Amino acid sequence: MAGAAPRFEKRRHVPASVRAGRLALISVAIGFLALLLLAPLGAVLGQAFAEGWRVFLESFDNRDTVAAIKLTLLTAAIVVPVNTLFGIAAAWAIAKFEFKGKSLLITLIDLPFAISPVIAGLVFVMLFGAHGWWGQWLQDRDIQVIFAVPGIVLATLFVTFPYVARELIPLMQQQGSEEEEAAITLGAGAWTTSCASRCRRSAGASSTG
Repeated sequence: MAGAAPRFEKRRHVPASVRAGRLALISVAIGFLALLLLAPLGAVLGQAFAEGWRVFLESFDNRDTVAAIKLTLLTAAIVVPVNTLFGIAAAWAIAKFEFKGKSLLITLIDLPFAISPVIAGLVFVMLFGAHGWWGQWLQDRDIQVIFAVPGIVLATLFVTFPYVARELIPLMQQQGSEEEEAAITLGAGAWTTSCASRCRRSAGASSTG
């Protein structure tokens, strides 16, 4: 019996006006992203190398430059591990369990996406500033949060803590729980189960976040 002849679908003809409109929309979107991402980066690089490479390299001998680099590295050394641990724990809880307050936890994770960093900074000033809610209490104990390392760390944590969780939640929901159930059936403990299956499969998303 002869096989049926292959069927070839005709490509639908797209009018030139539709193609032009699609291209225009894509160009506007790419241009907008370039304006938001590349223009500030270009301005920073242009200002940094405005007086040449030699002046740029000599700036690393400046005490303020060294202090700024140390502060950046210190902040990253604190924020990255905390965000990673929080993101893994929150994503695991949201993807694997049903509990009271789950919707509240999801809302708190999405909060930095909804609040402007300017508003978040104002809230920190109202909380920890000299005339804030806890300002007098902090001053009495000679603790400085605003315009100091603790304030920078807190602000960075607030702005960046959703990323790891938001990368892991859909991945963990898609992966299911077959490997964990198999590991428990074979007698593995909770720690072995979590590290051997969940952490191993989520390492890429965690690093991306």
